Amino acid sequence: MAGGFADTPDEDSPQPLGRVLISAGLINANQLAQALDAATQWDVPLGQAVLALGFASPVDLYRSLAEHLGLPFVDVLKTPASHALFDPDALDFYLACEAIPVAIKGAGTMLATPDPLTAARVIAHRREQGLHVPAGELAFAITSRLDVLWTLQVQFKETIQHQACDYLTENDPINSAQTGLSRAQIVGLCLLTALLPATFIFHPMITGAVLNLLFALFFVAVLTLRAASIPLGLAAQHNRRKITSLLDDASLPVYTIIVPLFHEADVLPLLAEGLRAIDYPRAKLDIKLVLEADDLETLEVAKSLGLESYVEFIRVPPSMPRTKPKACNYALHFARGDYVVIFDAEDQPEPLQLRKAVATFAQCGDDIACLQAPLTYFNANENWLTAQFTIEFNMWFDLLLPTVERLGMPIPLGGTSTHFRTKVLRSVGAWDPYNVTEDADLGIRLAQKGYKCGILDSATYEEANCQTGNWLRQRSRWLKGYMQTWMVHMRDPVRLYRNLGAAGFFGFHLLIGGSILSALMHPLVWIIALAGLAMNGSALALVTSPQVPSALLLLNGTLLGGGYIVSVAAGIAAVRHRDAFSLVPHTFLMIFYWPLISAGAYMAIWQLVTRPFYWEKTRHAISRTSRAKLADLARPMTSRSKD
Repeated sequence: MAGGFADTPDEDSPQPLGRVLISAGLINANQLAQALDAATQWDVPLGQAVLALGFASPVDLYRSLAEHLGLPFVDVLKTPASHALFDPDALDFYLACEAIPVAIKGAGTMLATPDPLTAARVIAHRREQGLHVPAGELAFAITSRLDVLWTLQVQFKETIQHQACDYLTENDPINSAQTGLSRAQIVGLCLLTALLPATFIFHPMITGAVLNLLFALFFVAVLTLRAASIPLGLAAQHNRRKITSLLDDASLPVYTIIVPLFHEADVLPLLAEGLRAIDYPRAKLDIKLVLEADDLETLEVAKSLGLESYVEFIRVPPSMPRTKPKACNYALHFARGDYVVIFDAEDQPEPLQLRKAVATFAQCGDDIACLQAPLTYFNANENWLTAQFTIEFNMWFDLLLPTVERLGMPIPLGGTSTHFRTKVLRSVGAWDPYNVTEDADLGIRLAQKGYKCGILDSATYEEANCQTGNWLRQRSRWLKGYMQTWMVHMRDPVRLYRNLGAAGFFGFHLLIGGSILSALMHPLVWIIALAGLAMNGSALALVTSPQVPSALLLLNGTLLGGGYIVSVAAGIAAVRHRDAFSLVPHTFLMIFYWPLISAGAYMAIWQLVTRPFYWEKTRHAISRTSRAKLADLARPMTSRSKD
């Protein structure tokens, strides 16, 4: 055969694979008929349909495929490939071909792969493009995809780990949180630390008034954006529903789902149920459960669930930083899909979400790099905290982010249910492993690279934190990541302005900076307002006293009142949009929720100084709803079927 692939099999094999599988006793005639129908509907090879339907184990299927193609079968787990066979600089080649070297054959190498025809095409393309290909003649053997995946993890774990941790720092250091404050930022911070106390000492009232006025102007801009999000956000939601049309199964591409896990053994049964509910061709799903290699409990529970063949385990070697973005970077090396989405362990995405994402990407320009699915909570009515958390998220995802999208501002992504074009994600260096709110940072970085993010018309349901301590740990991490993101992208404000434009630049400050500053300043505004009352003796002094504290009291009272009115109005609009009418009374109580956010912000500052890259773990499956579902899943199937 031309091109140096003398051992590449003939596609017109005289023994059909289906007959081989039946002869081996792996499937029966009825299963073969189902698999053939699925293969036709999905437009995939028969073997992939058989595996996706669970009719045969990967080892048995690939052993039969080897017989069908007249190629040797290699059980890599029983006879591991020699380390000496691997080219240490050829990881991208092995990943692109889904192949590993297993033997020297003549003047060349024998590659084991689950799909030799595709591997041969990839090799030919790489040679045409002048990309790296092992020297000499290449022959093929058959092995399972899981064996290739596991072998590459073992052989290249140091290389992959290094890239997962340090790629962004080495190739785009200005956008890496690892490098800390820039020299200009350090100088500015030192000057501010020195000058601000001095001005307070010599001119306390004037300094306080000027700072208060600056903060007030900033908050007015934030409130204006939030007020505008009510009509603009609802209008954007209405318009988006008119453009969604789904593709047929044969036209759908392979889609990678990455689920990072760490100490999530309890929630795994819920995760398995959520993944199985996704409406997408089984043979075109590429699901990666990403586990820390020393998290043995989660690994053992995952193994016990009997997950489908398209669910693969990625084991991340222990190293610092131990963060979700580092784990996602590690897993991204093995992603086979044209698109990739991140889900958290407790997520319950709408079953059609992947189909909607493909359809939306198809209708968008190539500059749309990511689609954010709105997040909401399935346990909103569990207690006061979950109600407030749900209102806040509905305001953010259903009103504010669609408004930001419409105004052309960069979208700080939400950390889960984020759908990416895989090539674009890799081209920008993927996630920053040192940023603990990695997707918010990635949304800004994509915008700086000239890409846009959109909002997907498909919700994902999560578990709202129902315990105050757990909520504070999560919120402090989010706000610490926002602080990291603001500092990283403000290393060069001129560059940021040029890349984002005026609207994007101010949107960045209103969304990222506004989330930080409003949380930090909220208690101070109350303190200044109360101090003004105390100094003047009564609220009547507002109109009779010329003292500055009275003016501050009026200004801050107006800000607090205006912020409360806008927030309540936005909260009511957001929960009504979700038909969550039971949450409407809770919108009037959000003023008592804001101090919790402020507590999280001050915790974030402390951690930013003492443990900047520490990932504060959030416990999942602690709500009544989750515990009830887990108890139901633990019941025998016969008992559940009677209900």
